[in-house]
Amino acid sequence: MINRATITLSLLMLSGCNAIGQAFTYTDAAEFIKGYATGFPSDTISDEVLANFDSSFANIKIGRGPSSTIVLAYIDNGSHEWVSSDGVKVFTKNGFIYKTMGLSKDVTYEMFDYSDISMLNTPFTTSTTFYNPELILAAVDNTIKRLDVNVVLLRPDGDKEAVVYIHEYYIPSIRWSGTNKYFVDQAGVILRSEQKTHPNLPSFTVDFFYKY
Repeated sequence: MINRATITLSLLMLSGCNAIGQAFTYTDAAEFIKGYATGFPSDTISDEVLANFDSSFANIKIGRGPSSTIVLAYIDNGSHEWVSSDGVKVFTKNGFIYKTMGLSKDVTYEMFDYSDISMLNTPFTTSTTFYNPELILAAVDNTIKRLDVNVVLLRPDGDKEAVVYIHEYYIPSIRWSGTNKYFVDQAGVILRSEQKTHPNLPSFTVDFFYKY
């Protein structure tokens, strides 16, 4: 049973990412609610979609809402800028989302390399800034771990064995904590990230597809 709160959340999530300002019919709403419960067609990248892209892209899903495609705009010293069709920008470092622009709850995190061996199992502190509401340069306590067992990700470009990095964080000033995950192939290329960027946003799941 889908109650009013669930419907409201569904519509907010739709307008919050890739349908900002768009009106939709009752049929559209029904289809969205169905997708919210069972998944959306855009959640899966087909072989055809993969073949039609000439540049690197990522499939990004926020919470249980519909997935969106973001395209790689540029690379600068290991930092990647990804842009959606409606102008939302996502900045990553080896899959770690350190900045967003154009979302209802944007963030900026101090960058770090979770795959750096010297950082494993060693607590360190960084900073973050949240917008709407504002939280400026709050301290973030971090710990990085690497799973002993690799996992296999099922992908349209072939199944990939991945090393999994676990990022545990805590922001003392707002008493917010959580766990992010980063899936990296044997060559060190990021395949997927699962990250919570803001306490008032659902988790991001991002699958990366690189065209060389």
